[in-house]
Amino acid sequence: MKEITDITKKLKEKKKEIDNIKHEEEVLLSKFHEYCPEGSAKYTEIRKIYEKITKKRRKVEKVVEKEENDDDDEEGEGEVEEEEE
Repeated sequence: MKEITDITKKLKEKKKEIDNIKHEEEVLLSKFHEYCPEGSAKYTEIRKIYEKITKKRRKVEKVVEKEENDDDDEEGEGEVEEEEE
């Protein structure tokens, strides 16, 4: 039962993180539109560059997060538990 509550807490924390990231992304996009309006001549080109940069940041964050999770799972204990269930 304790494991379920711990997992639920972690899930809520992750959902908050996701909401914060989405909010930050909306703020960045609004700033982007402020500096480069949609009717601008180079809007599509600049938008592509903006999207590349944000995708790279997401990939880097995912890799860092994955590495942090690997440290918690020492000696493959988590994998054994998953197989037993």
